[in-house]
Amino acid sequence: MKNTLMIVTVAVAASLSVAVAVQNPATTQEQPAIVAPAAPVSSGLSDLEGLTRSCSMAALNAAARRAANVPTQGKYQFSYFNLISDSHHARYEVHFTSNYEGESVLRYCVEIYCQQGWDPRTAKATITVMSNVSQRTTAAPHQAGCGQVHAPAKGRTRR
Repeated sequence: MKNTLMIVTVAVAASLSVAVAVQNPATTQEQPAIVAPAAPVSSGLSDLEGLTRSCSMAALNAAARRAANVPTQGKYQFSYFNLISDSHHARYEVHFTSNYEGESVLRYCVEIYCQQGWDPRTAKATITVMSNVSQRTTAAPHQAGCGQVHAPAKGRTRR
C-alpha cells in the first residue's frame, strides 16, 4: 500500500508539472512569427487597363488633375468620357460632377498628341474648359461640344 501511494503521488506530481509546463512554456528564445508578405493592393481595374489605350488614360488623368484643383464644397467625381478623335492627334471630352448640389459640371476637352512609341509621362495635354452647366437643371441650352468645329461664315461674293 505504501508503494502504491508513493507511485500515485509521483504520478500526480508529474502530471501537474507537465500541465504547468504546457500552460507556461519556457521562453528561451522567442522568434518572431513568420509573416507572409502582403499581396499588392489591386484597384480592380486591371481589365480596363488592359483594354484601354495609354493615350486615353493619359487624357483622363490630365483632366482629373485639373478637376482636383477646382475649389468645391463637395467632391468631384468622374462622370463622362467621350472619344472624339482617336488618331495620333487625339481628342477626348471628359466630365466630372460634384456630389454637392448646385455645383456645376466640370467639362473638359483634352487634346493630346499620341504616336507610336510615345511616352505618357512626357506628353503634353492641352485642356480646354468647356462651358459649364449646373448639374441640377432640367433643360440645358445647346452647347458646342469638344468635337464641334465652327466653320467661318461664308460671305456673299459679288460678280
